Amino acid sequence: MAISSLHLRLTAPGPKRILALDGGGVRGVLTLGYLERMEAILRKRHANPDLRLSDYFDLIGGTSTGSIIAAGLALGMSASEIKEQYLQLGETIFAKKKGVIPYLTKGVKYDSSPMDKALKRILGDTLMGDQDRIKTGLCIVTKRADTFSTWPIINHPDGKYYESNKDLPLWEVVRASTAAPTYFLPVIFKVGDEEKGAFIDGGISMFNNPSLQLFLIATLRGFPFHWSMGTNNILLVSCGTGAINHIYEVKDMKNPSLMTWASLLPEHFLSDANHYNQLILQMLSDSPTAMEIDSEVGDLKHDRLNGQHVLSYLRFNVQLDPESLNKLGFSVDRKKAIAISKMDNPKNISILAEIGERHADQLLTPKLFPARFDLSAPADEVIQRFTAGKKHKLPFEAVVKKPVVVKAVKIDQPFEVESMEGVMTGKPGDYLMQGVNGEYYVCDQAIFRKTYKKADPS
Repeated sequence: MAISSLHLRLTAPGPKRILALDGGGVRGVLTLGYLERMEAILRKRHANPDLRLSDYFDLIGGTSTGSIIAAGLALGMSASEIKEQYLQLGETIFAKKKGVIPYLTKGVKYDSSPMDKALKRILGDTLMGDQDRIKTGLCIVTKRADTFSTWPIINHPDGKYYESNKDLPLWEVVRASTAAPTYFLPVIFKVGDEEKGAFIDGGISMFNNPSLQLFLIATLRGFPFHWSMGTNNILLVSCGTGAINHIYEVKDMKNPSLMTWASLLPEHFLSDANHYNQLILQMLSDSPTAMEIDSEVGDLKHDRLNGQHVLSYLRFNVQLDPESLNKLGFSVDRKKAIAISKMDNPKNISILAEIGERHADQLLTPKLFPARFDLSAPADEVIQRFTAGKKHKLPFEAVVKKPVVVKAVKIDQPFEVESMEGVMTGKPGDYLMQGVNGEYYVCDQAIFRKTYKKADPS
């Protein structure tokens, strides 16, 4: 079978660019302000007025409302085209309420049929495995309610579950990612020959902001991408849907009711998930947009994991508080700011769109996008990468290792070894090895027994 252009793109060497889009209901229209500005910058940079974000980004992923935008972008739609659809979509999705009885008895606030029809119209009959219509890598983050597991559904042809997922309608996968509990019923679809799963909004996981999830997908061995880490190798751009600091009066927390806790706990979990996603990514990255995480750890610009950064990272999000909005030219008080932040009020779509546009004009500048990630940037020397457990069609032949003497000592406690590749860890009973050039490394005790024996003293 011929290798598709999508597969060639995902497996080609060179720097990679990732776009991550948060969940947030109708506030997704705010994200599109960043994307329109981004698209304009990149079109000018590449002297291509028709450039789409799917041309620039090698992997686009989203959660909930972000999954709708991600899917549209991956199909080659422009940010402006999606925005035009989105302005209608918000009015459609949250227009038809179910009524009090269904809400109290079934936990569903809105009729899902308008959303189903809108997604089918926008995304058509495209399948997750359509390697012609989907122009770039795509990840839709959803959660399986019956097993409590987060499912990042990807379109990489080498993915472990690609064969199981490739025939899923794209609109249905996106619909699953947007099935927010208490707003919509779960989406049920087949996940194997004899199995079905109940899927809910991906925002009910650690990855309402899917940035960290996408970085893991791009680099971990269990996923099929296997992209090289490094500030020159990966650019991760993350767009939020606006944030608001929920600060309550102490008196309101002295004796909260059961209903109060029921409404507050999701806010606590979502806030913590977003907080630690941001903290981890700023610690891992070189980020000119780094924000202050809190008054104790600061913005983490001088913190590095194992002494080095492993990606370049941009985060665009606006605080939906009176002070921040007033700086953008909006005259709002605390009550109005909270009303604007509601995720299911279509009356806010116009002002949210304007907030996104104004903040993007203020924040996004061409210099934030490093020239080394330009599509026309000269490629570095191509370095092949081989991954354990993956078959490589190369002419291997049997060889015997020369009897080179190295030194070894068994260590009976946990230990670490600093090497050129980073810090290696050893377990009690593993061996500290000294190579022919004096270098140190760790050898697992089981491997040691199979491959080494004591040398003849003579």
